[in-house]
Amino acid sequence: MSHDLPANLRLLCSYHRSISAVCRQLAVNRAQFNRYLTGETFPSLRLLRRICDFFGVEESELMLPHAQFAKLVRLKPKNTGLRREKDLIAATAAELRSGARAALEPYLGYYFTYYNSMSHPGLILRALTCLYATPHGVNVKSVESVGRPGARKFTCKYEGVCFMLADRLFMTVMEMMTRNEVMQIILYPSYNSRINVLSGVVSGVAARAPRPPATTQMVLQYLGRSVALQAAMRRCALYPPDDPEIPEDIRRMLSPERARAHTLMEAPLT
Repeated sequence: MSHDLPANLRLLCSYHRSISAVCRQLAVNRAQFNRYLTGETFPSLRLLRRICDFFGVEESELMLPHAQFAKLVRLKPKNTGLRREKDLIAATAAELRSGARAALEPYLGYYFTYYNSMSHPGLILRALTCLYATPHGVNVKSVESVGRPGARKFTCKYEGVCFMLADRLFMTVMEMMTRNEVMQIILYPSYNSRINVLSGVVSGVAARAPRPPATTQMVLQYLGRSVALQAAMRRCALYPPDDPEIPEDIRRMLSPERARAHTLMEAPLT
């Protein structure tokens, strides 16, 4: 193992906001990473590959004599601007997620999610959503059972992240079964000590052709830190907007009169 590795690692870290930020993005213990920087120990081959991928260098380059490596790093930005920008975006996202974790603690748990279906206009879709903590921040999982109650349904599973920015909750989730859709959700926070419902908007694409981009109101009904999952999933389906299965206050929140806008807005195909 190269004796110049610690100096090369320190140089790479100097291009980032802090060593702590680097450790968070690599999911590496700070104390352990410090031992790599001092040369007390060396990373495993598996971790070394992750480090190289993160910084945008090759393993052979990281083992070069420090003077040669420093010259190489100074030249790299001309050809690797995309990699450096990617690291910047990842660093910002990691900082947002980590910083919002304490603020999101009261929101952890299960929700019924309601919104005007983008694929079945005129119907309201109820899904089951969970916000849960991880070492890196707060993650989101949501399962949609698309179909009328008692009829055959198809399932959509979304996973993503949640963070709070300037007094708003943001969620970005991807459909994990087809990986052909990303949804962006923006919600008002709860201003009460006890969470009941959260309201906001969701944007995505309709599953039906020609998959138009669309946005609509969304309401999350808090269920608690634990639920009977199978029973909750049986209640997830498409409902008419006047169906008593949907709470009356949520039906009002999803109505176009309450939003003073269209229930569902689609971008035209030009």
